[in-house]
Amino acid sequence: MSPASRPSRPVARVKAIAALAVAIASSGCALDSATGTSGTWGVGTTTHTITPSALTRSYVLHVPARRPTTKAGTVRPYPLVILLHGSSGSGDEIRNTTQMDVAGEDGRFVVAYPNGVQGAGGLFSTDWNAGMCCGAAARENVDDVGFIAAAIADISKNLAIDKTRIYVAGFSDGARMAYHLACQLAPTIAAIGVVSGSLTDDHCVPTRPVAVIAIHGTSDTQVPYDEAALTPVPSPPVGLGATLPLSVQFWLSVNGCGKGVASRPAADVLRASFVACKGADMEFYTIQGGSHAWPGDTGGSGSLPPMSELKATAVITQFFFRQVRR
Repeated sequence: MSPASRPSRPVARVKAIAALAVAIASSGCALDSATGTSGTWGVGTTTHTITPSALTRSYVLHVPARRPTTKAGTVRPYPLVILLHGSSGSGDEIRNTTQMDVAGEDGRFVVAYPNGVQGAGGLFSTDWNAGMCCGAAARENVDDVGFIAAAIADISKNLAIDKTRIYVAGFSDGARMAYHLACQLAPTIAAIGVVSGSLTDDHCVPTRPVAVIAIHGTSDTQVPYDEAALTPVPSPPVGLGATLPLSVQFWLSVNGCGKGVASRPAADVLRASFVACKGADMEFYTIQGGSHAWPGDTGGSGSLPPMSELKATAVITQFFFRQVRR
């Protein structure tokens, strides 16, 4: 869906969010206002609730069976991946679609699947307040940035999380939210993964570099491939970067990326890689003729060609673990 307009956020709220991000990144402590944690913290999948504001929120959490270790066998903290569902979805739905639990077991990282809200009275589709979008979450100015920040703090209080390896990925409106979190929680997040998303934050000023991997099909009818970015591109890129969607161009600009390298990993998949960036790495996959789906999903339209030519869960997690928050 296209972004729905609403009044800009107050400056004071933006400053408060920035301060919150710095506090989480430096301490990892739970928020004083975040109460109501439930569920257990052992290996496996559990559901947790937290009350970061007036709303009680929930997320599904998967803890792998094995801890990450160094080559010498020393136990290390877990990396953390936050995965955000699309409009009308849920944490369980995106968990099943992406099979990120399996990747978490293989890569020994924790995965959290937050649930969006349905608006007042629970009468609307679940959505995320990604700046100037989406649905009831945006119309009612739900503090989803505060919720995700509180969830990260809650998990970090109860599990050994590597604060330099916190990542956010999302699909559709969840991808828009991933962009928004990179704008607002840059001190906390090492990298984001965006599938079928666009930048709907109209005041994106990240305070430190965030690496970005993005994937988009050219025939996406719900979030168009060439949808505008609501924060103007500071300095339009040249060469390969100038051919990419404006939301990607924005991050190429703020990350100080130069010339990219083009490759074709599959018949209908084009990859643009930018690793000589002053800020953080960038990678963008164009799926020619691709639709609005998670590439390589389990049984949905992402399992059909040309979407099936790319395994989004694999390429996103591989990219993530090359990134460490600077």
